Amino acid sequence: MTEMTFHPLQEEAINAACDVTNKVVAVSGPAGSGKTTVLKTVYDRLKQNGYNVILVSPTGKASKRIFEVTGIEARTIHRALKYNHPGDPDPKTGKPMGVSVPSHTRANPIRDDDDNPVDVILADEYAMVNHELHRNLFDALPIGAVIRVFGDNNQLAPIEEDKRLSAQPSPFLGLLGNGKHKSVVLDTVFRQGADSGILLNANNLLKSRMPTKNEQWEQKITDQPVEALKSLVFQGEEEGFSFKEIQNQIIVPQNTSWVGTRKLNTLIQGLFFNKTEPCLHVPRKDWVEGDDGKKGSTIRMFVGDKAIFTANNYDLAIFNGETGVIIEIDDDTGEIVVDFGDREQAIPPVLMVQNRHGSFSQIDPRKDLDLAYTITTHKSQGSEYKTVVYLLNKSNLYMINRRNTYTAVTRAREKVFLIADQRGLSQGVYKKDGP
Repeated sequence: MTEMTFHPLQEEAINAACDVTNKVVAVSGPAGSGKTTVLKTVYDRLKQNGYNVILVSPTGKASKRIFEVTGIEARTIHRALKYNHPGDPDPKTGKPMGVSVPSHTRANPIRDDDDNPVDVILADEYAMVNHELHRNLFDALPIGAVIRVFGDNNQLAPIEEDKRLSAQPSPFLGLLGNGKHKSVVLDTVFRQGADSGILLNANNLLKSRMPTKNEQWEQKITDQPVEALKSLVFQGEEEGFSFKEIQNQIIVPQNTSWVGTRKLNTLIQGLFFNKTEPCLHVPRKDWVEGDDGKKGSTIRMFVGDKAIFTANNYDLAIFNGETGVIIEIDDDTGEIVVDFGDREQAIPPVLMVQNRHGSFSQIDPRKDLDLAYTITTHKSQGSEYKTVVYLLNKSNLYMINRRNTYTAVTRAREKVFLIADQRGLSQGVYKKDGP
C-alpha cells in the first residue's frame, strides 16, 4: 500500500500532535484543508504506539459525522464528562431550574468507557466549544494526559451562557493565539479539488469578496425570498434533491422574523402536507410558539416530516442537532418514531429522568422535537450536507455576518443555492464579526 503524502503543514500538525511532550496542540484550517485527515492519522499513530486515545466533539451530530468519515467512535464532551440531568426547565425562561454539572472533574478525571485511564483526548469541532465546557474539559484531564483540539477559526463563535464571555475570544481562538501551546493553521484546501466552486467562494468570503456563480453555486438576488425559496423547493422535488431528505438542508441565520426557521418550517411543511391529512399535534415548551402563534401550544407533525432534536437526552441516546425523518406516529399513545439514519428511535410522550439529587421527574421529550426543513447556522455546525440553501435577508441584519455565511455554505459538499437581497448579501460578505 502506498504511504499517504502530506502537505508540509499537515505533517507539522501530525508530528506536533503525536509528540506527547506537548500538553496541548491546536490545529485549525478552513473547509477542505485536511483537518480530518490529520486527526485520523494522529489517532492511528498514537493508538499504534500504545496510548489510550478517545475522540470527543461538542455535539452528538458532530460525533456522528466524525465516525462516518473516519470510522472512529466518538462521544460528546458532555457524555465524556458525564454531565447529570439538570431537571425540569423553568416554564417562564426555559432555563434549567437545576444545575447540570460534570461527574468528571479535577478530582475525578476522565476515564474511557471501560473505566481505564485516558492518555490522549482528541477534540473535534472545537470552534463550537464555549468557555464553560472548555474549562470543565481541561479541568478533567488526567495527570499526564494530553489534549489536541481541531477546528476552523473562521466559523461562528460558540454560544455563551454568560453574555460577558461573548466579547472575549473563544477558547479555540485563545489556544491558537496565546503562544503558550503549539498551534498549526492549515492554509491549503484539498477537499473536492482545487477547482471546487463551493470552496472557491468560501475562499472569496474569507477575503471579503462577493461569491460568484458557478456549476456548484447558484444565487438569486431578490426582495421576495419566500417566493424564491418555494420555487426552489418545487424545483428540488422535480430534479431529485428533495428538502424532505436530511442530505439537503435550508439554513438561515436565526429562528425569529418572517424569514426565520419557525415561519419557514411551517410554510415548507405546508408545501408537502395538507392540513386535513392525519397528523399529531405535538406540545411545545411554555416559551415556544406553536402553529397558532401562542406560546406553549402545539405544532403539527406528519409521518414524513423532517425533524430535529434540540436537546441532549441521554436516556433516549438522542443528542442536540440530530436530524431525521418521522416514520411512524401512534395516535393512541402519542409516541413518535424517527429514523435518524443510523437507527430508528421512539420518542414517548412521558419519560422519567433522574436529576442530580437522585430523584425522578417526568418530562415530555417530544417537546424537544422540532421541524427541520429549515435550521439555523448554529444548528448546522458540525454537519455536512449534499445540498445547502442559505437564505439571507435584511430583516436579519443583526445576525448576518461573514462568519455566519461562511459557516453555512461550507456545510455543502456538492451544491449551494444562495437566496439574498442586496443589503443582506453585502452584510454577509463584509461584516466581519457577529453579535
